[in-house]
Amino acid sequence: MLNTRQTAISAAVSKQTNRLLVIAIPIVFCAASPPSIAHHSHAEFSEEIIQVDGELTRIVWSNPHPAMTLKTLDANGEEQIVRLQILGNVNGMNRDGVTSELFHQGQQVKITGQLSLRREGLMLANFAEFEDGSRAALGPYTSAQGAIYGNSNSGDTAIPEDSAPSLFHVWTVESRTRNYEPPLRANSQAIKDSWDPIQDDVQANCSPLGMPGAMMSPHPIEFVDQGDSILLRLEEWDASRRIYMNDNQPESLETSRMGISYGQWDGSSLLVRTTDTNYPFLDEYGTPQSSSVEFLELFTLSNDAGWYLDWSVRVTDLETFSAPFELSTTRWQWLPGETLQPYECQDLESLFNG
Repeated sequence: MLNTRQTAISAAVSKQTNRLLVIAIPIVFCAASPPSIAHHSHAEFSEEIIQVDGELTRIVWSNPHPAMTLKTLDANGEEQIVRLQILGNVNGMNRDGVTSELFHQGQQVKITGQLSLRREGLMLANFAEFEDGSRAALGPYTSAQGAIYGNSNSGDTAIPEDSAPSLFHVWTVESRTRNYEPPLRANSQAIKDSWDPIQDDVQANCSPLGMPGAMMSPHPIEFVDQGDSILLRLEEWDASRRIYMNDNQPESLETSRMGISYGQWDGSSLLVRTTDTNYPFLDEYGTPQSSSVEFLELFTLSNDAGWYLDWSVRVTDLETFSAPFELSTTRWQWLPGETLQPYECQDLESLFNG
């Protein structure tokens, strides 16, 4: 019979266990100052999967990603400190049953993950194995590019039989797609090519994303009906957007990272046009956008053995791109009882290196 900890985490690891190849090899780290860490950027990590044994010496359990330090031995038997970057975020792992209570200072663990190709002493941690043999998944079930969480509670929640279609729920990500090759003009491509994911991290120091990146998140969202406007709450960064309805346009609005949004109903679908965005990036990968960018979003309710909300966003910015294009799609699912969790971001740089 599984013990309490094994029960809590078994669902969170079962989908990956059969896909994971663990290669236990000695690793060598050079003595260095604690490495910095970039959020959401995983390109710097080797594709080779390794396993490292050691003792946890520090644990910071906060968004945008938890981090730990592990005391281990190198190939020469010398003590080394490894900085662990965790792939998942606190809110997503909480929902999958992986919480801070599973870890403590002085704990002996085996960490499965990938070494950084650019920064010594840094490892992307995907799994932790404890002394009792149980394991915890430290990230989403799918790739880093399309990462979402397992919605482990989705099978436990029944949709009320008398429920009517409504936008005004909390919606949990079920699947999503992304266009990673937008039609950049040559000068815009040069700007993106010069962007460094470590030095130019747009989310460093707990800096929130603007439109449209804020909408391409693995976190839940919530729509709140406020009459002449709709409040769209985003769990990530504790962010929000206001969508003005029925041509209800305030006399003066300032540009912002979320822009100014106007919506109109088409049956059960909501069409939203957003302009006046002063956020300089299309995404978290340094793709530029100009102040003239315009976003056209479509939110469509559907009932496929449960209530779903399908979203797409079309980008028009002819200063930056050679043609309009569809950037991303998301399918959210309504799971009755789900709520938005506080994001509570902490700057890991200052915590570890300050």
